[in-house]
Parts: sequence; C-alpha cells; structure tokens
Amino acid sequence: MIMSCNKDNFFIQEEEIVRQTWLKDVIDNKYENIDYVIYRGDESLEKHSYNKENHILNIRVEDDYDHTFKKTYYAFKLVDKIFKDYDYIIKTNTSTYINIELANQFIQNIENDSVLYGSEIYSLSNLACPYPLDLYARGNCMIISKYLKDIILKNGIMFLYNIIPNIPDDSIMCNVLNSYWIKNNENYLDHICGISHGWYNCINKDLEFNHKLCKFGNQNKDWNFVNKFISIQVKKYHQDRLPEFDALKELDEVFKKNKYTKKQLEESINKNNEYMKDYSIFIGSLLGYINYEDWKNINKMELYIKQIYNKASDDVAYKKYDKWL
Repeated sequence: MIMSCNKDNFFIQEEEIVRQTWLKDVIDNKYENIDYVIYRGDESLEKHSYNKENHILNIRVEDDYDHTFKKTYYAFKLVDKIFKDYDYIIKTNTSTYINIELANQFIQNIENDSVLYGSEIYSLSNLACPYPLDLYARGNCMIISKYLKDIILKNGIMFLYNIIPNIPDDSIMCNVLNSYWIKNNENYLDHICGISHGWYNCINKDLEFNHKLCKFGNQNKDWNFVNKFISIQVKKYHQDRLPEFDALKELDEVFKKNKYTKKQLEESINKNNEYMKDYSIFIGSLLGYINYEDWKNINKMELYIKQIYNKASDDVAYKKYDKWL
C-alpha cells in the first residue's frame, strides 16, 4: 500500500517513478504472492472507488496532512473488500524505495503476527502514543499483519473525525495499537520492533546521527551496502524534492544490476534479525538516535527535558514548552 496525494502533481509524478523502479517486478507479476495498491484522497468524490487497471484506490477524504489517518483507515477497509486473502500489508509512501526481495523473504519468516515492524522507530516528547516518548513507527515502511490491521480498524474509529493538527496516520495507528496492548495488560514494547533501514541522498551534509546502520546524509549506493536494507528513504528534507526521482532511479539501477545469491540473501536476513535485537530509536533531529537497550534504561524525565531544550527551529514544538521548565 503506497500512500500518494492528489493535491500536488509532484506525488503523481513520483508514483510513476515508483512504478518504473522498485514496484515494477510486482507489476510484472514476478512475485506471485504480492499485489499492490496506490491510494490517494479526493473529497469531491461521491464514494470510494478502485481503479483495477491502475491499482489506484481513490478515497473520499480530505487529501492533506491532518487527514492521513482517515485516508489510511478507509484504504484499509477497501483493501479488505478487494483482497480478501492476504496476510501482511507493507504500508509505505512514494519517497521510499522498498527492497522487495528482502522484504518478501523477511515476511515469509515472521512467526509473531502481533508485532508491528517499522523502518524507523521514534520516541518524541511532543507525540503521545499514548504517552510522551512512547515508541511509534514511521510510515516510511510499516509491515502490518492482517491481525494488527483489524485492531486498528476496530479501535481507531474515534480518530476518524476528531482531527488533531500535525498528527499523521503512523503515530495514530501506533497510538491505537500501543493503547490496545496496555489496555490488555501487555507490554506494548513486545509488539513493536525496528527493521533494517537506510537513507540515500536525503540531505547534502554527511551528518552522523548515531544510527546503527546508515548515516542520514548517506551517498553510498554500493550493492554490498544497500542490499541489507528492507527500505531506503530518499525524501529530500527542507529542499527541492525533484531530485528524489533520480535517487529512486539510481538505487533501482543498482538493484537491477545485482541479484542476491542465496548466501547474500541469508546474510541480509541475518543482519536484519541481529539489528532487531537492539535497533536504533530516533529521539530528535538535533539528538539523533540511541539504541533500544539504552532507551529502555534511560531516565525518561531526563530524556523528555533534554528533547524539549533541543528542538530544531522547524519543529512544531520549538520553544513551545521552554517557559514551563
């Protein structure tokens, strides 16, 4: 499931690049067990619709940032009607390159469908899931079982029309799931996990943010480096986003020229499984990442205050709470 947007022609163009690159093997039916949809919002519609030929879900909903959960929620419901027999959803967007072969291999070996797998796991003071600093997975790449999707549909109704500004669908979905486990007297941390993820050409500076696998400003597209990532972010932050098209094509050229040997695929799966034991957690654009085990043991009040005082100037919470501390 690839989230797109009707409001800006940029996303329609990027859809086409996605179709030409990492999605092409799925479109060409080289994976018999995988199908796809691209979903957009359009509040002018009389009802939701599905263009079977182009695999487009048109959702009757406002197509803006504040209504992304509403769009994803109804897309889930429509997917249930169209694809009755499926096990997992990879929920992503147009600015992420999905390593289909590695993702497929990983999903075939999942043993616990009550775990949400995410490319980036966040812990932020200004997002409550359901409490500040609780972990949530970003929507770049979320691997969601049908079981978890059913929990979201059943328990997420309250968020459909109670719109909270600047809260996207990924954090709301994790809020619903985390709350569900807490309500059922389970540790929500047993039901969320980070998977191998990288960046390519997202920013022009080679910044070190302490992520275990990849630098945020990574420019390395060597096959032996990128083949261990299930997903790779190409989004250009705070810049002209058109270069994302070339980034997707450049990565795809590498993946098309190189094919996994059986040994390489096993090695990439093993590296991902090892990473999942102590994955990186994002704690702020000025603070970067810390390891999961360190995050579990850190004093959360100290982390909360540290984040408040280290907000980037473009953060919605920048200096918002300073006067109270």
